[in-house]
Amino acid sequence: MKIRLTAAKWTTGTVLGAVLAALLAACGNGTSSQPASTSTSTSVTTSTSAQETAVSLYFMRADTLGVADRQVPVTSTPEVAAMKALLGGPNATERAAGLATNIPTGTVLLGLSINNGVALANMNKTFESGGGSLSMMSRLAQVVYTLTQFGTVHNVTFQLDGTTVTTFGGEGLILTNPLGRLDGTLTSVLPNILLETPAVGDRVHSPLHVSGISNTFEATYNVELIDSTGKVVLSTYGTASAGTGTWGTFDASFPYKTTASGIGQLKVYSVSAKDGSHINEVDLSLPVDP
Repeated sequence: MKIRLTAAKWTTGTVLGAVLAALLAACGNGTSSQPASTSTSTSVTTSTSAQETAVSLYFMRADTLGVADRQVPVTSTPEVAAMKALLGGPNATERAAGLATNIPTGTVLLGLSINNGVALANMNKTFESGGGSLSMMSRLAQVVYTLTQFGTVHNVTFQLDGTTVTTFGGEGLILTNPLGRLDGTLTSVLPNILLETPAVGDRVHSPLHVSGISNTFEATYNVELIDSTGKVVLSTYGTASAGTGTWGTFDASFPYKTTASGIGQLKVYSVSAKDGSHINEVDLSLPVDP
């Protein structure tokens, strides 16, 4: 079972209006804007043994963040284990799912300390080598998001070879304060829907548990699940804590029915106010069980 701990706080979500209702009707099969449950769910699983635990690794999917779940040995310092796995880059399965990294090969974690919610990540200077502003922002985001999945970390300060960074890379990104998830330096590499659960490496069963960060029209996100036979077994929608120009979170569970087990497809997306088409879509192939 994957357990996600986050320390971010978010604003109250906006209310759906008449325009939204029309859009949702256009989507078809919308059931309810209210999730079946918002409690911690076991409907997303990662195969682990007693000696392993699952952590989330934040890689890149094209020019925005994407997420994978990876098994690492059980340790008293999972933050360190997650960082080492992140710096090692995506594995073959993750690459096949379209994930890549903008962290340069040869980057080494020299030290990691956490004090009062702030992680001090010390890496070698290879971490800031090469790439333009997008590459610089994305590699910072990869580290910040990987570390802030843990309740022990709210923000991240960076060091290179033991020296605290205030100006990062050739593009001169200013890092005078610790970086949090929604720091303006990082939001440019966020997709409008960052699906954190499920992620590459997970399998799902009913009820489907979805969670993540979004910035969509009227805070609405749509969910479609297709089982291994090609049957649409879930088509619904939910509401994040904020939207329409403001980042919010979503965390909900939706029941579905299928008798088949095998590789299916999950789509999480929003609906265009212009023509009703799917936009901001996250598309995952993953095992779907009853």
